[in-house]
Amino acid sequence: MSFLLLLWMVILGIALLVYLGFPVFSKTAPQAIASSEEIVEERRRTLFQERENSYAALADLDEDYETGKLSDADYQELREELLKETARVIMQLENESLSDVEAEIERFKQQQRET
Repeated sequence: MSFLLLLWMVILGIALLVYLGFPVFSKTAPQAIASSEEIVEERRRTLFQERENSYAALADLDEDYETGKLSDADYQELREELLKETARVIMQLENESLSDVEAEIERFKQQQRET
């Protein structure tokens, strides 16, 4: 009886290892890994979307203030927070652009050395 139980445990263990190991050792695994350029591009798209969202939030805030939905104190406080967030996003976009320029310069240098 214990031999059959042990045999089933070994068979199930091997099946589990195959199931869990398949994604790691399959040939499609390297394709699933995004290149660094794709990661940078996705980050840039996210930052652009955040910037647009911040602009829209500022416009909505100004509209709410102009229609009298917000007091002066609330408006000033919310506007200051949104401006800080917008400035943070814009600074990140600028830093991304600067790092892209540096990366382009390095790629150019590598190409020049190879030729």
